[in-house]
Amino acid sequence: MHKHWWDLLLQYWHVIDNFVPYVIGGAGAAGGTTLLQRMRQRRAAAWPSADGEVRYVSMKRKKGYTATVGYRYYARSEYHEGKYSRQFRRKEHAEQFTEALRGRHIQVRYKEDKPGVSVVLEDDLRMTGALQVS
Repeated sequence: MHKHWWDLLLQYWHVIDNFVPYVIGGAGAAGGTTLLQRMRQRRAAAWPSADGEVRYVSMKRKKGYTATVGYRYYARSEYHEGKYSRQFRRKEHAEQFTEALRGRHIQVRYKEDKPGVSVVLEDDLRMTGALQVS
């Protein structure tokens, strides 16, 4: 009896379906950002920008090391807050990243019609020197 390739695909679909998010997420973690973050950043590149003040930095071990930067920015006559997270494989790189941003000002992009929605672009972080360590 001859089986078509799609019969095999259907037979193992649950394995493939459960595995694909890990492949995409793992590739993103290896590169520092996930596919969703990159798509969001491309869209936000045309948004207006504001000066953001880094309020805190933190790091925790989770699938490598996750560095989180909390920031505050002023847009459309109000203060808003946001967070930026990035994955690192090595603890030293995560520490260098957080230390490079501690107490600094960063450029924040915000959605014009919803100024509480913000994104920190990797290109903007590179300009501060914080992403030269990754």
